[in-house]
Amino acid sequence: MAKDKKEFLQNLLSKAINLGEKTYYCAKKLIKKSFEIAEKLLAKLDKFDPSGNLKKRVISGAVLIIVALYAIFYSKDLFVFIAIALTILMTKEWLDMTKNIANSQKWQLVGFFYILIPIYSTVKIRFYDADILFWMFSIIWTTDIAAYFVGKAFGGKKLAPDISPNKTWSGLAGGVAGSALIGIVSSLMFAGSAVFFVFVSILLSLIEQCSDLLESKFKRIFGVKDSGNLIPGHGGVLDRLDGLTLTAPAVLFLITVFSSQFGG
Repeated sequence: MAKDKKEFLQNLLSKAINLGEKTYYCAKKLIKKSFEIAEKLLAKLDKFDPSGNLKKRVISGAVLIIVALYAIFYSKDLFVFIAIALTILMTKEWLDMTKNIANSQKWQLVGFFYILIPIYSTVKIRFYDADILFWMFSIIWTTDIAAYFVGKAFGGKKLAPDISPNKTWSGLAGGVAGSALIGIVSSLMFAGSAVFFVFVSILLSLIEQCSDLLESKFKRIFGVKDSGNLIPGHGGVLDRLDGLTLTAPAVLFLITVFSSQFGG
């Protein structure tokens, strides 16, 4: 009886070792293949944008998104810590941009609300429902990515050349189209209708792009190209979070007025 038990355990251990070896081998191949795909993608990005700035944006953006997703879904404490850190960094960038211009105290007061309102709205949404916050960021990220690539691919008439010379009407349309798709998918997450979520996703995409232009307008007034140089390929924190400025308060308003659509 003891011999049979010993043989059984040996066979079980042998199978476990074989399974572990196969798993390791498959994981190794998967990781290798992933890196090969990533290298090919980055090579294509270099052709798309020879300056190399796009590659920096993709890498730094991927890292930021991973951290953001973890904080959104798994750690309120980390999310609040990040919100506080971002507030400090954004305030520092705003003070640096406005310290040498006329009426600097007035602009510093503007900056107080410009930074505080979207950060407060974002934290409020996180504590209300992580899924809604993820939906909001999905719209912001999709709008930015789709607008960039569609604008680069099709070009065309400039959207606001005096404010942001690189933005085009085709890019705006691409961002709106991408967000409409997010609206269709997000309607499956919440209680509201597909029509409602497609409409508000398009609306938020337009608000996000206006928010982006608002940040560009401020930089024109202050005579700077970027708010800072902390994030490779993106500039400063204010540059990276420019889409949040008007979008977060708008989402907070939506979930307050149309809470039933979100299952509230």
